[in-house]
Amino acid sequence: MAELVTLEYFGAEARGYHVAVLSQSKRDGKAHYHDYYHACYVASGQLVHTQEGTSVRLGAGDAFIVPPGFVHSLHFEGGRTKLYSLAFSESLFRAGFSQTGGFRFLRELQGEQPVRLRVMPDKERRYLLENLLDCLLRQQENTELPGLSTAPDLAAAVVGLLAQCYYLQPYNTGKLEGIAAYTGDMSRCVSYIDLHFKEPLTLHDLAKQFGLSQSAFCSVFPQFAGMPLKKYIAQKRIAEAQVLIRAHPEWPLHRVSMEVGYEDDSTFYRNFLRVAGVSPSDYRKIHRQRQ
Repeated sequence: MAELVTLEYFGAEARGYHVAVLSQSKRDGKAHYHDYYHACYVASGQLVHTQEGTSVRLGAGDAFIVPPGFVHSLHFEGGRTKLYSLAFSESLFRAGFSQTGGFRFLRELQGEQPVRLRVMPDKERRYLLENLLDCLLRQQENTELPGLSTAPDLAAAVVGLLAQCYYLQPYNTGKLEGIAAYTGDMSRCVSYIDLHFKEPLTLHDLAKQFGLSQSAFCSVFPQFAGMPLKKYIAQKRIAEAQVLIRAHPEWPLHRVSMEVGYEDDSTFYRNFLRVAGVSPSDYRKIHRQRQ
């Protein structure tokens, strides 16, 4: 069974990110998944990135980013690898990030099956990525003025650079422009859902509220959010359910289900298993074992 790794494991749940430089990993070769985004940049050496039976060998200058919920594994080769590892949640970013191409890139990643295992920055972007990640390392160590942290801006710049590399690839060049006309409406819609996902939300009501026909909404929303409306709402609810299970292990799962907007436990169970890869009860057991 794939292991779930959370930001809490790094003691980083409150700040919303964790960055490190690795030459090896306790999970070397072991399948795992996260409740956060995982962006990595190989500064030197080699490693093998595997997902769904497909493996890619990465060398110096290569990068990748994996969204929450995707099972993958990393194998370090030779003992000389230097890997920048950045774990972050969307809660890290400042207001306005949802208007950027980096935000649309993260959404599109969630809709890819499977996720691309490799991004190849050019020389200039490799230089910028490494320097931004070094700055994040220093910012992480500086806890004197958390309210003035530059981490949200540095992480957003990392995502933006990876997005540039992604959209510059020939088979992705038309994706960013294809939804540009709907960016404002979709940004407002996604922000609304992020605030109201616990409430009953229907395609009809959302399309009407944001001035689109239902057919246009069904076409545009997955391009912007990376997945259909129902799946997006389910992921938001299950992510919140995971937080509640960790924060309130004494709560019955029925209460958790109700708190995140489900009227029946069977739908909650089915969506939790689909999104998290384990049942709600197994998720609670895993968390208790770590305490």
